[in-house]
Formats: sequence, C-alpha cells, structure tokens
Amino acid sequence: MLEKKHIKYFERLLPKDYVYSEPGDCWAYGYDNSKMHVMPECVLFSENKLQIQEIVKYCYLNNIPITTRGRGTGNTGGSVPIENSIVLSLEKMNKVIEIDIDNRLAIVQPGVINKTLQDSLKKMNFFWGPDPSSQDYSTIGGNIANNSAGPRAVKYGTPRDNILGLEFVSGMGVLHKTGVRTSKGVVGLDLTRIFTGSEGILGILTEATLKILPLNNSIKTIEITFDNVDDASQTIINLMTQPIIPYKLEFIDKESIKLINTIKEKHYDKGTNSAVLLEIDGENEYISFMLEKILNVIKENKYKSITIADDKSEIDKLWAARKSLSPALRELGGYKINEDIAVPISKLRELLKSLERISKKYDIKIVNFGHAGNGNIHVNLLFETEEEKKSKNSKKCLDEIFNLVIKLEGTLSGEHGIGIIKKQYIEKEIDKNTLELMRNIKKQFDPHNILNPNKSI
Repeated sequence: MLEKKHIKYFERLLPKDYVYSEPGDCWAYGYDNSKMHVMPECVLFSENKLQIQEIVKYCYLNNIPITTRGRGTGNTGGSVPIENSIVLSLEKMNKVIEIDIDNRLAIVQPGVINKTLQDSLKKMNFFWGPDPSSQDYSTIGGNIANNSAGPRAVKYGTPRDNILGLEFVSGMGVLHKTGVRTSKGVVGLDLTRIFTGSEGILGILTEATLKILPLNNSIKTIEITFDNVDDASQTIINLMTQPIIPYKLEFIDKESIKLINTIKEKHYDKGTNSAVLLEIDGENEYISFMLEKILNVIKENKYKSITIADDKSEIDKLWAARKSLSPALRELGGYKINEDIAVPISKLRELLKSLERISKKYDIKIVNFGHAGNGNIHVNLLFETEEEKKSKNSKKCLDEIFNLVIKLEGTLSGEHGIGIIKKQYIEKEIDKNTLELMRNIKKQFDPHNILNPNKSI
C-alpha cells in the first residue's frame, strides 16, 4: 500500500487534477489491450520533462515502482502496473514541437497520437514511416516503446529505423539525450536503438526526433486470391526477391477469409483459401511501370484472381476487408490469445502449414493474418470459454507454436513486445548469458529497478 505521505508529495509537486488516488479515477489506468488489470495506487500526469525528473527522483529515493503509460493500446501487459505502484501517464505531453522539412525531421513529445503527427505531416506532403493498426489512438511514445510498425514497415521500416534521437529520464531521475539531427552519426554507443523497443524498462521518454519522408503521389493496390496457402506463400517470397519493394504486403488465411465474409457480405469468392493484399507507391510517371513489373511476378505464380485498385474508394474497399478482421474477431464473442510472431520470409510456407497442423492437433481454431512482407504474422487462438483459454491444452498449443517459431529461426514478438504475458517464454529465444547482459544494462539505467519492473526481460 502506497503511504499517504507519498501521494501528498505528488499533490504538492503537480498541478491540481494531475494526481488521481481515488479507485474510481484510477481504475481505467490499470489495464491495457491484454485485458489484464491491476489497480494502481495512484495515477500521475506530467506535462513536461522537469515534472518527470522530480517524480522519478522521489520514486528512486523511496523505492516506488513506476509504470509509464501512453494510451494503453499494448497487447502484452506492458502498461499494466504491478501491485503497490504508481502509473505515470504521458497523455498530456502531446505537442508536436517542430517539423523541419529541410532536414527531414520532426520533434515530438511522447503523448502525441500517431495519426495526429501523420495528419500534420501530410499537410506538408511528408509522413513518418511507422503506421501501426492502432495509429488512430496509439501514441508515438508507445510505438517507440514496443518498436510497433504496421504494414508499411516492409518498405519504410520500424520506429527503430526512423528515429534520429531521443530524450529520456533514467531510473535515477537524470535527463539523457541520444542521437543526432543528421542522417549520419557514429559518435559514442547507439543508445537510441537500445532504448527503442525497451518497453519502458530503461527510462521514461520525454522527446523524440523522428526521420520523416516525402509522400509519393501515387498508390496502386492489388488483391490476389489463392486456392491454397502454398501458392500464396510462394508468391510472397517471389515478390520480396524482386527489385520493386512493396509499400505494404499483407497475408490473410482461410479462417480470416471466413470471418471477413461474415461482415463484408462475401467479399471473397467461395473456395478462396488465402489472400494477399499488396500496395506499391511512387511518382506518377513511374507507377505504371512498377505495376507492370509486380504483375509479371504475380502471374508467374499460381493464383485464383487479381483485383487492381487505384482510386481512393476502390483502395478503401479492399483495405476495409483486411481492417474488418479485428472487429470480426470481437463479434465472435468468446476468448482469444493474440500472438505476434515473425519468421524469415523463406519460412512462411512452413509456418503457415504447421499452424494448420497444430490447430487440428489441439482442436483449437487459429486465425492468421498480418504483415507478410516482414514475415510478421498475427496468430489468434480462439476459445468459446475462459476455461478453454486457460486450459492445459491451450498452453500446450501455444508452447508448440513458440517452439515452431524458434525452430524456423523466427522471433516470439514482431511488434507487440514481451510485457508480462510473454516473459515466461523469453528464454526460448534468448540464451541465459545474453539475458544476464541485458539485465545488467537495465541496472545501469535503473539501479533500483523502479521502471516497469518484472516485465520484458
């Protein structure tokens, strides 16, 4: 139980209404999209780096755990507090500080919503590469914490590829700056990349300098359907080994297609086993040439149908099918385990065929879709009851999936992080000596282990 004197200190430090201590006020800050829930002792809000420094210094001296939070869109419990801890919300630190077109960079606070930044950049014909599916409500800070990327990562990379520098407060309340404002720079260790994807265990982000890019003025969207997953997998591999890099490359499996058809009035023809949604972008004078080259690659493979869209309404219609998957899963009711794995593209066929086999073996429906261009597949295990979800059978099924991913030289998390949910599995991927090195690095940033403790590593 957090002592009242600590709450009183925070109330003196912060403006009125920046400290929540009543259960009814704190409740909503105790969970994220993992559906885990732990009631925080209190919730603090900050609007600048000086407040964060003072909060952390006090918590460091008093051994008070801090869980930093954006908008709580994560899937692995990363923003769920541990018992007897506080939540520090960065939602009020939501300013776009600077957009520098000449040097292709933007400086933002961590609470800026991804789409807010993208809308600001679009007015100047620029964009930031990462576009997670939660971009309408997830924060830049949260995107950076989990290295969350989205479909566009196949061409434009993850946050780790699109950050020039960071500013953060360590676990002792010290302000640090990393990186540069230039596209090149090798002075010192690359702390920017170490911090990105660290899930809040190394420091509290206060500012990010992002690399931005000019928008291309033309987009073509192609939907390809297949009779079987082998043909779909081979087409994906062939598309990723030719010179033109897709803007987006998404895979949808048989079970996903069934779900989409329940909402989108038979968007896919009967008998369609899988689908690939492909997008290319470029300047007007080159886009037709690029489309021709892409179509030639597709037609060298076995396929069921090809649909091409180039105006906004047609493109939106094709993407609406892909975007309807998450709502469709929610409408099913019941319970699910939502996993986020990635394998080398050459191993996609084996992954998808093995997932079909595992689904039959454990009699558990598995719905697969995701960012095929990165080998990043969202694997959804569906259950009718909570008891089924928590059963030994489901745990065995999940364990076999993770063993499969490691066997295929993949990773247990492509963009959702480890958090609490996956921590028990991390030794499947990372050996004990390397894990110990990572934990020693955390000690340098956070010697009292107050920043998001007992998570990630």
